[in-house]
Amino acid sequence: MSKLPDHVGIDFGNYSVKAVELGNIRSNPTLVAFGSQSIPAGVLNSEDVGQQKKLSGALKTLFKGAGIRNKKVVLAIPESAVFTRYITLPGLKENELETAVFFKAKQYIPLPIEEVQMSYVVLSFDEAKSSYNILLVAAPRKTIDLYLSVASRAGLETLAIETESIAMGRAIYKATEAKHMVALDFGSKTTDLSVMYDGKMIFSQSIAIGSDSMTQALVNQFGFEYAQAEQYKRNYGVTQNVLENKVYNALSPILDAMLVEVQRGIEFYKTTTLRPPPGDFFLSGEGALLPGLPEYIHKTFGINAKVGNPWANINVPKKLEPIVAKNKPNFTVAIGLALKEF
Repeated sequence: MSKLPDHVGIDFGNYSVKAVELGNIRSNPTLVAFGSQSIPAGVLNSEDVGQQKKLSGALKTLFKGAGIRNKKVVLAIPESAVFTRYITLPGLKENELETAVFFKAKQYIPLPIEEVQMSYVVLSFDEAKSSYNILLVAAPRKTIDLYLSVASRAGLETLAIETESIAMGRAIYKATEAKHMVALDFGSKTTDLSVMYDGKMIFSQSIAIGSDSMTQALVNQFGFEYAQAEQYKRNYGVTQNVLENKVYNALSPILDAMLVEVQRGIEFYKTTTLRPPPGDFFLSGEGALLPGLPEYIHKTFGINAKVGNPWANINVPKKLEPIVAKNKPNFTVAIGLALKEF
């Protein structure tokens, strides 16, 4: 297992691409540079070469505008494009593990095995049962090749690729050292759920409900223009006793539908791992700033929920502190990628 040099974490979103460069990631993580750049609609995940060139162009603009000179990068691919599975393999010797994972993967991965890039992480080992608990991760090769091509066109050297959830979990764990937690990343199109235990991702799921669904609910309910609905969502969220609860009543059914899927994911995790439910919720992504969201989740699940601050244990230069303060949960995935050590 080789150590990675200091590098830049790059997080691709539907509307923007974010980058974070850290120095001294093993001993004293320090912010060197960071930034965000909007991207044209429809370029993300597009197989069209012209669209990929636009995405590469946005990366170049981002690096220039943020003053990032380091060309070594670690990328995240969207959780919706990744397959993850927690599996248990009993009665094995260490030299049998790789073959066993391969054949087990063929049972679960919904694509031909030759069309995916597969990896796995040993989460724990039960000596009494000679049983390995494994996190299996797989992604379509064509998706990986697409992101490698985009980075290469931008003049960048990709050191590694991983999932958004693994990066998000790493960032929050290093900021909080929470032993057992749920991390929720609120994106525009999806909400990504991860369950972390001792800093390792045990379970992840991409839920096809994101912040855009809430904005659209306000458009449908009140006939707002999209930009106006977005502003109302950002200003009032799911805070009660404001505007006669009209915004709350429009948004809460969308949030409830998403949280039902979160509950199902947690129940699956409990059944699969035989562990108790996590004790904390940490929220990330731009959607995490929805007013009233932590309180709403606390009311639903009865446990602590708060917006994560992935910058907590990172040295931030004073000149960048005001900018960081306004964007605390927005760069969680990019920070997690920049903190990747191996």
